[in-house]
Amino acid sequence: MRQLTTLFAAGSLAIAGLCGPAQAEEAASSLVPQDYDPAPAMWLLEDEDTTIYLLGTVHILPEGFRWRNPQLDAIIDEVDELVLESSDADADASMEHVSGKFIKLFEDRTPTSQQLTPAARPKWRRLIEMSGQPFDYVDQTPLMFAMMGFGMSGLDFGPSSYEHGVESVLEEIFADTDRPIHSIEDTGRVMMSIYRIDDALVLHGLEQDLLEWDGRDIDMFFGEMPDPSEEEDWELEHACARGVVQEEMEFGIEDAKLALAFHRALLSSRNERWSAWLEERLDSPGKILVAVGAGHFEGKDSVLHFLSERGLEAVRINKAVD
Repeated sequence: MRQLTTLFAAGSLAIAGLCGPAQAEEAASSLVPQDYDPAPAMWLLEDEDTTIYLLGTVHILPEGFRWRNPQLDAIIDEVDELVLESSDADADASMEHVSGKFIKLFEDRTPTSQQLTPAARPKWRRLIEMSGQPFDYVDQTPLMFAMMGFGMSGLDFGPSSYEHGVESVLEEIFADTDRPIHSIEDTGRVMMSIYRIDDALVLHGLEQDLLEWDGRDIDMFFGEMPDPSEEEDWELEHACARGVVQEEMEFGIEDAKLALAFHRALLSSRNERWSAWLEERLDSPGKILVAVGAGHFEGKDSVLHFLSERGLEAVRINKAVD
């Protein structure tokens, strides 16, 4: 069930960055041991009158997980504005704007149950019912979005939650100090690109996973959630807190066509648009903090790569922790 579990996890994290909750409060301690002082990856993009700090984030974290340090705290105090992938208010307005397009795609689609084999259909219904979602709605929803939606339907993320993620904490800090919070992208546009990923690219993997599943334990279908006592289950969170930037950004999807479609919708197309936004933002004076998922700074088609193509250099301003 590796491919489907990857979609579930990666998609859920991506959606969290677009429209996650905004309430948060850092705790004094965490269930996840950290034997290092955090140094999250940060870059500086600037000209004569504009300062843009770029911060790589994790959208979902356990309570008390440490990701801030004095350098970042000083930047938070210094800047005039926070820019996220999408603020709560902007996300709501954007989704409302494209709701008609979503409804059209929804109505024109052949239900997933009719695309599955007779052997897999009962398990598909069972999976949806066990998740607590309405069957007819999920069955009619474009398949990629439906699978990602399982991550938003109350399934257990273990000790992690949106409210303790980096963006939620930052939103609260800036709201409390009456500083503006803006968005770097249009949430509706991103959601539409996910909606339009061809069902056929996902259907085979879903079929196989359903046939292998015993139909009794939903956790067995999606795989085990992270165990705070197991160090290897928290590699992503530790890497972000340490400021480690990978040379490649991979979702671990085996099917090449699906991997390309998923990567394009969630990373490369967005990174290219963000680089254009950042170039344009340099024309407006001020100091801002742009906090977006750490994966957008990794790989050959990262935000940093597209900035370089525009003749702009974002300079790393700290070192990763060993």
